[in-house]
Amino acid sequence: MTKPPTAYWLASVILLLGACGGGGSAGTSDSALAKIPAGGVGGVGHAGITQTPYANSLGIGSWAGQSITYTAADMAMPATVTGAASSGLLPIGTTALVSEHAEASLPGLLEVCVSGKGESTNVISPINLGVIAESAAVLLDAAWSPVASQAVAWAAIAQRRAVLSGWENCGVKPEGSPSPSSLLTAHTDGSYSEDVYDGNPGTTFNVFSQVVPAAQMAAMLTDSGYATTADPARPMQLYWRIFADSLGRQALIEIGLPRSSAPQSLKGFIALYVPSP
Repeated sequence: MTKPPTAYWLASVILLLGACGGGGSAGTSDSALAKIPAGGVGGVGHAGITQTPYANSLGIGSWAGQSITYTAADMAMPATVTGAASSGLLPIGTTALVSEHAEASLPGLLEVCVSGKGESTNVISPINLGVIAESAAVLLDAAWSPVASQAVAWAAIAQRRAVLSGWENCGVKPEGSPSPSSLLTAHTDGSYSEDVYDGNPGTTFNVFSQVVPAAQMAAMLTDSGYATTADPARPMQLYWRIFADSLGRQALIEIGLPRSSAPQSLKGFIALYVPSP
C-alpha cells in the first residue's frame, strides 16, 4: 500500500465460471433502487413505519459514534437514515438509501449505502465499474462499542488466523446478486492478506491480492492511522477499529479519510468486515 496498485497487487486471476447469478452470504444485502418513486424522494416522513435508532453509528470522517436513525422502506419511499451530524457521504438530516447490508448473526449492525459511483474497494481503483452505490455509514446500536484495546483484540484475531468477509458498497456489483467485496485472512505475525474482488462470484471477475505488513496494521489501529500512497490520485489516511457487542461478538470497520492533498472529489470510504461463513 506504499506503491502504486500495479506494484503491490500480488495476483490478478481471471476466473471464468459457468454459473450466472450472485454469490450471496449468510447476511443480506438489499437494493432499494426499485422502491424510489419516479419523481424522486420527497419529504422525510414514513408514516406508520418503525424507526430504529443506532446510537453508536460511524460515518466517514470521525470515530466519535453518533446516533443515526434508520427508517425502513415502504411501498412509497425508500429506506432512509437521519442524523444530526454530517460526514463524508451523509449530510445533516435525512438521506435516502439505495442499498444496505445486514448480518443475521450480528444483530444491531447495519451497513448503509447511498447513490454514487462505488468504483473502488479500499485502496484499489478503478474496479467494479458500473457500481452505483457507495458505503456511507455503518450503523451500530447501543449494544456495540469499541473494544478496550484495539491492539490486544487484533492480536487475538491474528492468533486464531481469522477469516473475514469485507462488505464495501453493500456488496453491490455490476451483475448478479450482492456479494462480499473482499476476503481478509489474518496472520499470526499481525499482518493480513486480502483478496479484493472486481466483479461478482458466479460471473467473470478478477481477484486482486494485497498483503498488509504487521507494522502498517499496527499504525492503522492507532488514532494517527496510516498514510497510504498506494494510489497518488487517492491519498488517504487509513484506520481500522474493532467493535464488540454485549455478547462479545466482534465486527471490524475500516475507514479511509482523504488527506489534505487529496482532490475535493475524493470522499473516502467505510467498509464493514465480519466473520466469514
